[in-house]
Amino acid sequence: MKGLAAQKRHQPTKRLSFGEKAEVLKRYEVYSYQIAHYLLQREDAARRAAENTLLSLYQSDDFFMEAEADKADRVKKETIRHALRVRQAAAGATGA
Repeated sequence: MKGLAAQKRHQPTKRLSFGEKAEVLKRYEVYSYQIAHYLLQREDAARRAAENTLLSLYQSDDFFMEAEADKADRVKKETIRHALRVRQAAAGATGA
């Protein structure tokens, strides 16, 4: 196979250090919180959803290899998913 796709597939991937991952995630911390707060309308729930999102992304090595635009889309999708989980947990805790 020739081309960029073949070249990328054969390139060894370097695992990022804790600090390198943290630097990348810091760029999306506020964005994640804003999305979660918009959806949940509660600071504590939005904080929890954003924290869960960032932790999930931290554990995903492929996230760090994505293009910046793709990272933003992934942060948005992950934040929505975690915000819904937080909302469901809160509803279950109150019996609603």
